[in-house]
Amino acid sequence: MSRSARVTEEPLPQEWDSNGQAALASFGLPADCSLRLLSLSENATYLVTEPGSGQHHILRLHRPGYRSRAEIESELAWIGAIRTQGVAHTPAVIRTLDDEPLAEFRDARGCRQHAVLFAHIDGQAPTEGNLAEAFQQVGRISAELHRHSRGWPLPAGFSRPCWDVEAAMGVNGHWGYWRNNLDVGKGDARLLERVDLQLRRQLAAYGRPAHGYGLIHGDMRQTNLIVEAGQVHIIDFDDCGFSWHLYELACSLSFIEAHPQRDAYTAAWLEGYRSMVRLDSADLEIIPALVMLRRMLLIGWFSTHGHTQEARELKDYVPASLEIAEQFLGGHYLREAVQS
Repeated sequence: MSRSARVTEEPLPQEWDSNGQAALASFGLPADCSLRLLSLSENATYLVTEPGSGQHHILRLHRPGYRSRAEIESELAWIGAIRTQGVAHTPAVIRTLDDEPLAEFRDARGCRQHAVLFAHIDGQAPTEGNLAEAFQQVGRISAELHRHSRGWPLPAGFSRPCWDVEAAMGVNGHWGYWRNNLDVGKGDARLLERVDLQLRRQLAAYGRPAHGYGLIHGDMRQTNLIVEAGQVHIIDFDDCGFSWHLYELACSLSFIEAHPQRDAYTAAWLEGYRSMVRLDSADLEIIPALVMLRRMLLIGWFSTHGHTQEARELKDYVPASLEIAEQFLGGHYLREAVQS
């Protein structure tokens, strides 16, 4: 079964909740903790509140079959190294009573399931009023993460996905195939076919330069940022994997690639990144292609993620994508932002 098909296997809401309650014992938490669902996409994420003390934690309940134990352990190993070396601010991983980084148990359907518990951070996701300022920090944090990953010896058995062209646009794409989005009409498909070919050409020519390809966070978008006392904390490394370093910027622009302030957000991100890492002209010129690649991936993502908040709210995603596609093919998309 393809990975994109597995994403559509949606447990019932009460199954998510009961499985979340079942995971608490592994971490020594009281059975009567309250759980409030924060998000449901690849995984279910809950705010856990302990009775009496009111102490909060974040429980991530993994979708059965989506990530292997080795993949989850690899993600948590990188988080541990980042925290130990002070590379970025990200919540601590709370170990189980058996001193494991994650809990493993059978869910209501008898499937093996994993859960991870994180420390809770007070703060809020950046809003439109402070997003450009946050993006400048995110650019710098991204550069620091990439410098760290280049010099970090991968642990034995390290396993994370590769976010390449086929993962984004291939028939067996990681989250789906853009052609399978029912909002893509025949005429739309002809336009996106041109985009597909153009992206493949440009990214093949750019290659995978040693200075610009490696382990990245892979989803440093607005909802995965928490601002506390002016400091940006990065959460949710579940999509970390191997890709172009500047694909990190494309991920940060997820769902806002058509926003009127996208050039300002891009310029702010690049200002932060370039304060730590030198980028040459080829690096800057490939940015529109990487952002367009992410957009193509997300067109496919919408075809398998009807249960998500984004799918319910962003009804105009494909029409907006077609406008971006025209700008990209015309050489206008983000041109001023990357040349500033």
